[in-house]
Amino acid sequence: MAELRRFRMPPFLWAVIVGLAVTTAGSLPWSVLVALNVKHGALLPWASVLMAVYLAVYLRYLGGWGPPASSAAVRGAYLRARRLPRHVWRWALVAGGSANAALAAAFIVVSRLGWIPRAKAAIPVAPAWTLAAWLLMGAAVAGIAEECGFRGYMQKMLEDRYRASVAIAVTSVVFGATHLTHGLSIAVLFDAAWGVVYGTLAYLTGSILPSVVLHASLDALEFFLGWRFAGAAPPPLVKLDDAAWLTLAAGAALSVLAFWAFQRLHRLRGQKS
Repeated sequence: MAELRRFRMPPFLWAVIVGLAVTTAGSLPWSVLVALNVKHGALLPWASVLMAVYLAVYLRYLGGWGPPASSAAVRGAYLRARRLPRHVWRWALVAGGSANAALAAAFIVVSRLGWIPRAKAAIPVAPAWTLAAWLLMGAAVAGIAEECGFRGYMQKMLEDRYRASVAIAVTSVVFGATHLTHGLSIAVLFDAAWGVVYGTLAYLTGSILPSVVLHASLDALEFFLGWRFAGAAPPPLVKLDDAAWLTLAAGAALSVLAFWAFQRLHRLRGQKS
């Protein structure tokens, strides 16, 4: 690690900085493109097309393509976007999907109790097909850029120096902290918890691909629900009524399923080792 010796930077801090830089490199161009698309030519989602091309180059470069050749192998190792067998994919999607659903159930109840501020989504004026393309690309950008940066580069660099549990914990805390831009609330803890889910998946499977799929899918659902119910009156705040208890019970059942599926992934990792 010549860079570490040159800058005399602790490996812990270097991993965080590199991970955040990778995430920013993937997400910042989308913010610029979609802002320009809103102002110029919103009839067609040209920003989504340009961003798809950019993401293809971004992923190839992070995976080892392009100069300098001396860093190609390291870039590919840190990205760890390797293909997985079908049976690993199956258990990864069951584990991550049920964990995501369990966290979403808890989030819904906590939101209804008034513990999370209700964000007001600003929907730009554009045709429905343009908005749909923007929302889908926004979800894809979040899933790809954040998983490449956090569960790819940052976490893998930390795993190479520390225990996996430490790497996942640190990455998840930083991931949650980056969402403080949305405001200080208990929602940050949910973001960190989702970081633990994605980080554990990346470690057990040796690939960020399941996390990319699950992360982007969850964001797409969130974005489309925000679009669908934009302007609607928010549901009234409630105490723990029957519906809330039922939602929590469903979340508990999904947590058990997630725990079981993660155990299966852990055994599969052990067999591979």
